[in-house]
Amino acid sequence: MADTCASDYDSFVVYDCDIGTDDAWGLAMLLRAEGLRIAGRKSFKVAAVTCVQGNTSVENGTLNAFRVLSTLERLDVPVFEGCADPIVPRTWVIKSHFHGLDGFSDVGDYPTVNADDLRSEEHAVNAMYRLACQHPGKVDFLLCGPLTNFACCINLYGDKFLDKLGGVYIMGGNILGKGNVTKSAEFNFMMDQEAAHIVLERLKQPALILPWEPCIDGEYGLTLGWRLNVLGAVKHPFVELLTRVERAMLVPRGFEKWVSCDALLTAAYLFPQQMIADEREYYATVELCGVHTRGQMVLDHLRGRFVDAIHGKTKNVRVIRRLNAEPFRTIISYTGFLPQADIDMEKLCRDEQQQS
Repeated sequence: MADTCASDYDSFVVYDCDIGTDDAWGLAMLLRAEGLRIAGRKSFKVAAVTCVQGNTSVENGTLNAFRVLSTLERLDVPVFEGCADPIVPRTWVIKSHFHGLDGFSDVGDYPTVNADDLRSEEHAVNAMYRLACQHPGKVDFLLCGPLTNFACCINLYGDKFLDKLGGVYIMGGNILGKGNVTKSAEFNFMMDQEAAHIVLERLKQPALILPWEPCIDGEYGLTLGWRLNVLGAVKHPFVELLTRVERAMLVPRGFEKWVSCDALLTAAYLFPQQMIADEREYYATVELCGVHTRGQMVLDHLRGRFVDAIHGKTKNVRVIRRLNAEPFRTIISYTGFLPQADIDMEKLCRDEQQQS
């Protein structure tokens, strides 16, 4: 894609991720949507992919980012390697690697990329700050992995960074205490609890959060059979790679539904009117000291009905509680190059603009 003057864009996106399959779907969705006219804005540009520890090591995640971009013929998108470890060293051991050791279920036979030539020497944290300074108020951050990079940028640059942010969108946390890595903590928040706490405490405008429960409990009508046999039949390098990975990852575990949490957040970012069925503002924080609840996102469900005499906190998050299924199927079909999906996507863009 030819480079364009910054004034040609209404907004820029930094996609912060720990690339496994769900991050890969979200990134592909963003890149597919770059040329669409959504909700009346001129256009947006993916300014950077920043990588962090999480589903796999930051080195593997960075390499996976290049692999995804290669399949999409978008190696023009800058990729920045970020934090390799959480802010506070872990005292617990990760016993299960859901995405395999390399983030792609260790299936091998990946697209050949020379990461050493492509990887920027600039650290992801510094790249986040630089881009916010270059485009103040116009850079949206989609945070689809542990929040280490973003929290470190806040700690390093403080208000000079916070005052220049556009929107902040987070996939992580939970609203009912349902965990997926411990009995009460969601993976992204648990992989760096201090980072999640810093981000929620320091932001000056409410972040939009998609927690774990609306993803896993929502009925999106997407079966694993549809994913592997219908969407998976598309002859495109990106789809073929992700189909091999997801087949190896999900079939042996007996999954019947197909859910991609980071893609759901990205769809909600792109099409908020169509995707978000229910959201509410809360004050949220992260439990750091609980024996059984460390890493859990805690919401003030009183929501201002009574004065919090201890903390006196104001609402700092907009929490998505329910998403719509039908538009997501259209968006993910378009993302996966499914034939005829372009027609449905054009209608979705028109509907989004009319409702915005």
